Formats: sequence, C-alpha cells, structure tokens
Amino acid sequence: MFVDIHTHIDNQSVIKIVDENGVRIFETVGIHPWELDRHFDWSEAEWRNPFFEKAFGNGGFLDKLEMTAAIGEVGLDKAHKETFEKQIEVFEEMIRLSESYRKPMIVHCVRAYSEIIAIRKQTKATMPWVIHGFNSSVETMRQLLKYDMYISLGEVLYRNENQAVEILKNVPLDRLFLETDVSGRDIREVYDKAAKLMNFEVELLCKQIFENYGRLETAH
Repeated sequence: MFVDIHTHIDNQSVIKIVDENGVRIFETVGIHPWELDRHFDWSEAEWRNPFFEKAFGNGGFLDKLEMTAAIGEVGLDKAHKETFEKQIEVFEEMIRLSESYRKPMIVHCVRAYSEIIAIRKQTKATMPWVIHGFNSSVETMRQLLKYDMYISLGEVLYRNENQAVEILKNVPLDRLFLETDVSGRDIREVYDKAAKLMNFEVELLCKQIFENYGRLETAH
C-alpha cells in the first residue's frame, strides 16, 4: 500500500493510495499562495460566490470542503513576495477552516518556515499539518516536528541525495510521508528511492506511512 500524500490530477490537488487492487483518489481543497489575484471577503456568502463555484464546483468552497480528505495545498511562498501579506491572511483563514471542519492540511512552504512555525504557535492549531516537498535543513525540520507537523519528501530524494539522506536519518518514521507532487513519477519509484537511501525495507516503509496516514484520517 503506497500513500502519495500530495500529487495533482487535472490541476486538482489529491492524496493517492496505490495497492494491488488499484488506485484510490481523495481530493483536497484549498487556496494556493500563487492564486491570490483578487480580494477575499471571508463571509459565508463570499465563499459561495461564482468565483469559488468556478474554482471548487457547485456550492463553492464550503460544500466542497465537507467531502474532501484535507485542506491543501495551502501555505506561504516568499518567491512571490508581492502577495506575501495576503498569503498570510489567506493561510490563517485556511487554518480557521481546518480547525472548524477538523481537516488536516497539506502545506506549501517556500523560504517561510519561520513564519509557518510562528503562525502554528499563534493560532494554537491542533489539526495535523503535512509540510509537503520539504527540502530544507535538519534543524528546520526539527523545529517543525517540535510543533507536531509531518514531513513529506519528494524531489529532494533525486535532486540532492546527501541532503535527503540527512533528513531521512533524522526524521522520526511516524512523522514521514512521501509524495510525487507534479513530478510525474510513480509513487512506487519514490518509495524504492527512499528505502534505498535509508537502507530500509520498502514493505516496512509502506506499513509505517500507511499508519501515519491513518492518524491523519482519525485526527478529527
């Protein structure tokens, strides 16, 4: 059983589970930090307006949220500095919805780990956050773990094996996920790669990450 905690199908962010019986797809929904090209009013009426219906289907964001596995991907991205203040506003609203609807979050973070940690502390969020595509230092990872976040690895396994090995040596297995994101890779290939870097059995890695996913599902 291979859990792909974050990938995309037809521009939709999803969680994918692959096993001998086939593929199961679980949608996630959220406002990506690259999508902030308009003013947001967080009233319920605004959530159900045509903009959100176009983005999230009939009924808008709130109805879509009821049927999804997680909120995501959402977060902060300093590569888009011109919208950073708005990103924080939107991210905090995503957290409010995560806590209200008892949904875990898939978090996009580019050069904003200190802000992510500060907002986690400030909001006193209790739902699980998965930091997807993590590629920073072990020390940064430890700070994220300190605040009960999960670490998901993907392309760093291929782009920087030395860094990936250090992360894998130091991340607790019960806080680890793997992903394909937009790479087009097969998730089984990603598990094979991680297992080789860890000198670990793929079957045991699958079992552990599936248990981790089970904790996300029952967090509510």
